[in-house]
Amino acid sequence: MIRSHKRAEGSERPITFNAAERLNAFDLAHLWADRTAWPIDERTHYDELAELACMAALTAWLGRWIPIAIHGALIAGAKPEAVAGAFGASLDVTFRRWDEWASRMRDAVVNGRRGITEEEYETVAQRFAVAGIVSR
Repeated sequence: MIRSHKRAEGSERPITFNAAERLNAFDLAHLWADRTAWPIDERTHYDELAELACMAALTAWLGRWIPIAIHGALIAGAKPEAVAGAFGASLDVTFRRWDEWASRMRDAVVNGRRGITEEEYETVAQRFAVAGIVSR
């Protein structure tokens, strides 16, 4: 394994979840993936806290985006089984994750527009229904 003690020049790594979550999600992912920003040996509590904060905030961002990705894949024509495989969960879990988000988005209005249209909701729900998964 390559040993690195180099830290990102001129950048402060966040050491709390709130500070990390305020970062742009793509910048946060880039920071976390930049192995030169994290020492391998002789880690300090600052290193440990910064990496934990980045991982936790990135997890939160991605968790919010997963239902959007499920929705997008199904709207684009992917089969529910393929979406569940990409998500790494059962069809039922994939549907529940999507439906929880989609039900809120169907009712949400932002700048005069619904988060998702009724037609989009029904299209995705029908694709799950064909696969044997229906809302309870």
